[in-house]
Parts: sequence; structure tokens; C-alpha cells
Amino acid sequence: MRKIHRAWLVCIGCALMLFCTSGLTINAFTVFQPYIMEFNRFSNTQSSTLITVRSFCSFLSMLLTGVYYKKLSLRTGMALGGLCTVFGFALYGLAASYQQYCAASALVGLGYGFAGMIPITIVIGHWFHEKRTLAISICSCSTGLSTLGIPTILTALVERYGLRTAFFAEAAVILLLTGLSYLLVRSDPASAGLEPYGEGTTLQKKSRAAERPLPGRSYAVLLPMLILMGAVMSVGYSHLAVRIRSNGFDSYTAANAVMISGLMLTGGKLAYGWVSEKIGCCRSNWGFGMLLLAGLFLCSMNWHSSRTVYAASALFGAGLSMTSVGLSAWAGDWCSAEQYDSTVRHFQTAYMAGGLLFSSFPGFLADHAGGSYIPAYQVFLTFSVPIVLCVQGVYLVHTGNIAIRRHA
Repeated sequence: MRKIHRAWLVCIGCALMLFCTSGLTINAFTVFQPYIMEFNRFSNTQSSTLITVRSFCSFLSMLLTGVYYKKLSLRTGMALGGLCTVFGFALYGLAASYQQYCAASALVGLGYGFAGMIPITIVIGHWFHEKRTLAISICSCSTGLSTLGIPTILTALVERYGLRTAFFAEAAVILLLTGLSYLLVRSDPASAGLEPYGEGTTLQKKSRAAERPLPGRSYAVLLPMLILMGAVMSVGYSHLAVRIRSNGFDSYTAANAVMISGLMLTGGKLAYGWVSEKIGCCRSNWGFGMLLLAGLFLCSMNWHSSRTVYAASALFGAGLSMTSVGLSAWAGDWCSAEQYDSTVRHFQTAYMAGGLLFSSFPGFLADHAGGSYIPAYQVFLTFSVPIVLCVQGVYLVHTGNIAIRRHA
């Protein structure tokens, strides 16, 4: 029987960490938004500002990851980021004022920045020279797993025991999973006396595919699109439950819709990783980009039945898989092995900047549109068209330049 490479256990540990710092704090947190507004009598703008605070601290910590991980190993730094998330949810449970909710959001944001996609992608890059995109998709799909049943459980906890109990329960779960992740993760194969998975095979092939770094003009066009992508993914998904409730549907319909979107997001991430390994990211982007546009188109409509709500949530979730797994996969296609870590940091930081800049945008529009979140999703739909076209344009231009250079 063939022995399982330690890299896959590291992958599981990274997935658990991302489940805590991203899945439970961003995807599943959308269920809490209506209750926070209702129980504390916060306005739509105040509710969205909590996401602004979280996004700002995530963005700030992402900028500091280079310094942070010079002082700490990837394994230790991720564990400390997980503890920030634990303390953040504990403070949510204790919060009695808007300022305390903001402080809790700040801690949760720091947890995502220091223990989110940037360090996890780097760890996976160290451990996997083959199947890297698939490993990243497995880690990333854990964020979608946070919406499979979790929204319904959290809704039931809030309805039966109150908002504080639900927050404390989530803090306890995150503490447990952070400890398990620490046991599984190692910063690099050398620390465990091992070689990376697929050493000497796919990494060499991919370096040939990325033998020419992206030119500056491509970065100038791409980075603004990544900012818009952060707005669509982070902010659009965070407001999904509020969007459904504002259209007149009850809390359980919203929880079920978030669960469906999470199921599609999870399956979509795995599918994106598998398909990209087979036919390449460029071809995969077209299909998943169309799913994203279709989902946002339905989210931009006034809903009259729960079936439309579920269809919109399903398509939106499936399409978002491209925007989450894609960042790391595109970095691998567009840069050399030596540039991979820094390129991932740049891409993820630009992505988080979009979440920060537009975090209060849906609530602000809703306060000036009679409480409706439809205008915000119409804007997100408008953003998504140039996002898909820009990414594919960079792929086609970059690939074409490499081909020309090879035949010169």
C-alpha cells in the first residue's frame, strides 16, 4: 500500500485554519448580520462598517505579513492568527456597544490577514511541486464547507439561546480547530526531513510556462481588477443573507440559501482546481466566469419566490470559486518559482483592498434606496464583466508573448 505523503496532512491542516479564519469569519458570518442589526438597532451603514473594520485590519495585516513572517515561522504565525480569531469571537459575545463590535471585528480581521490565504498559499507552495492548484483548491473549499449546515445551526443557536451563546460556541470551535491545525502543519518539508510532493516534475514544467514575468503594463491593468474582484467576492458574499432578508424572506430561507451557495462554492473550488490541472486556468476561467455573471444577474433582480433565491445563490457561489482559487493559480501561471510568494502577497493584498474600499458600499446604498440591496448587486454585476475580460486578456497576451518568444 502506497504511503500518503505528509504534504496532504499539511494541506488538511491549512484547510482547517482557513475554515476558521475565512469560512466562519466571512462566509458564515453573513448569518449574524441581520441579528446584529436587529438586536442592537444598528443601521445598515453601521452593520456594513463592521465589515469595513474587519477588512481594514485584514488589509493592514496582509501588508505586514512580510515582516511578520520574518520574525515567526509560518506554522507559529498561523496559529497566533487563529488565536486572534478566537479572541475576536469571544469579544463579539461580550460586546454591548458598537465600539466593542468594531474591536471584535478588528481582531477577526487580523486573524484572517495573518492566518489566511497568503501564508497558506506559501505553505502549499513549499510542500507541493505537483498538484499545487488542486491542493490550494482543497484548502480554499474549506471556506465553502463553513456554509454547509453551519448557517442553519448558527440560526438555531441564535433563535433558541441568543446571539452571545452563538458567538461563544463559535469561539470554542475555532480554538479547537486552531490547535488541530497547529499539530498538522509544518512550515516546509525540510523541517520534517522530507522532499516536496512531486519534487523535480511539475515545478519545472510550470516554470517554463511562466518563464517570462508579467510586464508592468499587465500589472497596471490587472491590480485594479483584483480590487474590484475583492469587492464582489468579499463584500457581495458577506451581504448575501442581508440581501435576502431585505427582499422579505425569513431567516431560515436566508440560512438555507447561504448553505446552498456554500455547497456550490465548495464543489466549484474543487472542480476549478481539478479542471485547471487538466485543461489550464485560462479555459476554466471562461466557464466559471459565466456562472458568476449569471448568479449576479439573478441577484440584481427583485425576487418573488424562494426558488429564485436558491438559484441565484447557487450560481453566485459556483462562480465565486474562480475568484478565490484563481488568485493563487494565476500567480503560479504568470510568475517564476522565485517570484511566487511575493506575487501571491500582491494579488491577495489587492483583493483585500477591494473588500476594504467597498465594505460599507452596500449598506450605504441600501440606506438611500429604501433598504433595498438590489442596487449594490447591480453594481457588482457591472464590476464582474471587466474582471472576467481582463483576466482572460492577460492570459491571452502573456501566453501569446511566451509563444512568440519560443518561436523567435
